Amino acid sequence: MAGTNPKDNSYNVAAKRCRISMDVTIRVSEITPESVSSYFTPDEAGEEGLTWEWAERQNRLLQMLLQDKEALDQFLVNITREELEMLTQSEDEPNAPTNWEDGLFERVYSKMNSEDALFFQEAKKDGIRYENTQLVEKAFVIDWKKAKVEGRRVIKQDED
Repeated sequence: MAGTNPKDNSYNVAAKRCRISMDVTIRVSEITPESVSSYFTPDEAGEEGLTWEWAERQNRLLQMLLQDKEALDQFLVNITREELEMLTQSEDEPNAPTNWEDGLFERVYSKMNSEDALFFQEAKKDGIRYENTQLVEKAFVIDWKKAKVEGRRVIKQDED
């Protein structure tokens, strides 16, 4: 039936856009043995799990990210945008890979000691960067329940 799908424009009289500005709080947690204990439990195959060194290295990356204001600001904007797109199911291409983290993390880990920098370079080269930065990403928690709408307005046709 025509017009029942929101993407079907057959019954639309007009299309308008509204811009809403929101403030959200993002909490950052330190990576500690307690906060990541689930990563170190033996698996079903009897393996010992990951080493604490793996988590310590990510905590050093987190600390370096927190010191780089420009990289941190870019990181916060992107994780907020991605999470909001997931909440509203509004992403342009569902499950489309994004690589903004690669360049951002490269900027940050290049300032770390040579052993850590080499570790993250190799992880990126081997295609396992996410697996080795996931604790950093999980350290950031967006508090959507306390989000505040700060502004709203209709956007003019030629305005972007």
